[in-house]
Amino acid sequence: MNHFRLVIDEKTYEIEILNDPCAEEVQVKVDGNLFNVKTEDLSAGAPIVAQSAKLTAPVAAVPVAAAVAEPVVVGSNTVRAPLPGKINAIKVSVGQNVNVNDPLVVIEAMKAMNIIRAQRSGKIGKIYVDVGGHIAYGAALLDIE
Repeated sequence: MNHFRLVIDEKTYEIEILNDPCAEEVQVKVDGNLFNVKTEDLSAGAPIVAQSAKLTAPVAAVPVAAAVAEPVVVGSNTVRAPLPGKINAIKVSVGQNVNVNDPLVVIEAMKAMNIIRAQRSGKIGKIYVDVGGHIAYGAALLDIE
């Protein structure tokens, strides 16, 4: 996660970017309030957010309509996201048996489709993500029992 302190019109805001800051839509927490914001890179190759940024214009944000999910309790059987991105496909279902190297989830990141494969054999316990949802690095994807 990325944490920043921004000053806008002499007021300080604590900002936490919850997923890939280069995505077209980014989930951010501003002083504890969750927002989905659309981003646009205005200068090719330059970072979207600078740590020492001082903004003089208000930032437009759209509040998240859905409630924030509770933290997921994960164990050693939990498969985690190796990169941030958007869930493009879920290749398994709860109760399905999988073998080593079977495809589990497809994560889209920077227009590349990344297939997350099983590192061990077992049965799919719980799936924590939905197709179309955005996830952060290290987020729980599913459990293999």
